Amino acid sequence: APPRQLSPLRFGLTRSGRSGDPEPVCTGRQHKHTMHMGLHHLHNHATMRIGTSFVRRRCALATARGRARLEEEALAALNGVLDPALARCKRLAVQPDATVAVKLEFRSGAMRRGAVEAAAAAAIEALPWARRSSVESTLSRPRSFMGSNAPPSLRHVGALVGISSCKGGVGKSTVAVNLAYALATQGGRVGLLDADVHGPSLPSLVRLAPRSLAPRA
Repeated sequence: APPRQLSPLRFGLTRSGRSGDPEPVCTGRQHKHTMHMGLHHLHNHATMRIGTSFVRRRCALATARGRARLEEEALAALNGVLDPALARCKRLAVQPDATVAVKLEFRSGAMRRGAVEAAAAAAIEALPWARRSSVESTLSRPRSFMGSNAPPSLRHVGALVGISSCKGGVGKSTVAVNLAYALATQGGRVGLLDADVHGPSLPSLVRLAPRSLAPRA
C-alpha cells in the first residue's frame, strides 16, 4: 500500500519539499508557539531585571553608602516638583526602614505651603523603594531689600511694593489695602504704610483693635 500522506499544516515540510532536506520550514502552529515562547522569555527577562533592581535598592538601605545614593535619587525627584524661587530642600535623610525624612525651607510665607508639601511627599513616595515619607517645613528669614544698609527695623523685610500716582482719588489706598490683605491671607507678614502726610485715607479703610498700636516705652 502507498504510504499515507502527511499534512503539511500539522507536521511541516522541508524547504525543498523533500523529506531528506535538513532545514525544516516552521508551520503556522509551530511559528505561533515559537513566538509565544519568545515573548514569554522577554517578559520573564524584563521582570527579572526590574526585580533585581528593586532588590539591589532595598539592599542599599542597609549601608550608609547605599542610603547616600538613594538620597541623591530622592533629591532629584524632589527637585522636579519644587520651584527654587519659592522653596528648597534644606535636609533629606533616608532611614534603614525606607522612610524618607524631608525638611523644606520656604522663601516666603505668602503661598500655599500645604500644597507644596503634598507634592513633595507624592514625589518621594512614587520611588519604588520608598516606603513612606515625612515632610516638615520652615520659613526662612528674608534678607532686606535694602541690603547691608538697612536699618534694624527693615533688616528682614524682603520686598517693598509701592503704590503711587500723580493724581489723587484714583484708588491708591484701596489697591494697597486689598493687596496687603491678599498677601496676609496667603500667610505672609505684611506691613502697610500710608505715606500721604497731608490727607491719609488708610484710617478710614482699616479699623484696628483698641490699643493695638500702643506706644512702646
